[in-house]
Amino acid sequence: MLNSVWKSRNKIMFGCALAAAGVVASPVTLADSTGYTGIFGGGPIYKNPSRTINELGPSGFNEVIVWSVEVLANGDLNFNGEFPLVSNGQYIGAQTYPAFASTLASLKSAGVKRITFSIGSSNVGDFQHIKALVNSTGAGGGTGSQSTLYRNFQALKAAIPSIDAIDLDDENSYDTASTVSFSVMLGKLGYHVMPDPFTNASYWKNVVALVNQQRPGTIDGVHLQTYAGGSGNNPCSGWDFGGIPVYPGLADTSVSGGVSVPGAQSTVASWESQCGITGAFLWLYDDVTGKTYNGQTLPAAYAGAINTGLTPLD
Repeated sequence: MLNSVWKSRNKIMFGCALAAAGVVASPVTLADSTGYTGIFGGGPIYKNPSRTINELGPSGFNEVIVWSVEVLANGDLNFNGEFPLVSNGQYIGAQTYPAFASTLASLKSAGVKRITFSIGSSNVGDFQHIKALVNSTGAGGGTGSQSTLYRNFQALKAAIPSIDAIDLDDENSYDTASTVSFSVMLGKLGYHVMPDPFTNASYWKNVVALVNQQRPGTIDGVHLQTYAGGSGNNPCSGWDFGGIPVYPGLADTSVSGGVSVPGAQSTVASWESQCGITGAFLWLYDDVTGKTYNGQTLPAAYAGAINTGLTPLD
């Protein structure tokens, strides 16, 4: 225990010393870890593909979470109310942003290990629509191969095979049966699933257990919000998913309670020392794109800080 505290204190002091000197350690790869250093991003990812590739490809982030997929009442998929993705089992995203699929493929080629699409947010609607579609006994209902949800997520995967996972940012529905059915369906289509809680730990623990009982390995990680409504959450306390890794998220300084680059490093280092986390994520690319920090892009600075914090001290 004393050795663990000593390592934590010295890692934090080391990070602060670097920051005071105007230096942030260069990005550290996670080759020895199974975790992910992720970043959530919205419109800038598909509206400015060249910047996205140049900033995120070499940044040190190895997971890019594209936010936020809306599931409409009829099952159509849309990004942020302005970018139609899939309708009636057909991918239509190229009509609005023809370079979107190739942008994500380029990120993969540049070193990003996982592309994740995030469903939902604090807005009511997405998971209520999913529940209604899963429970419908009419044409297109349920999660079978002829259902609306199955056909639309199948079309999405076929059009953008670089998508690895679906993030579930349900903040207001919390319906176990439909979420489990939906997640198992996604697993059958070749997606991993990653819950994205900020509260209601018992609900999410139950969902993870039930999904992986039905389809082992479908849920292989959890994005835990530790900012905004999730302020005060700690991945080392109260969020044990029975061996499924928990990746805590930090917000940048544009968000109330967000952290600076040195703050991200010291916070992640503390969690790593407490319970051996193997990944973490940043909210939000939209806030940091196009900005610099000590001669590097701000996304790369945050990635470097998180990755350094994740590196255990011997």
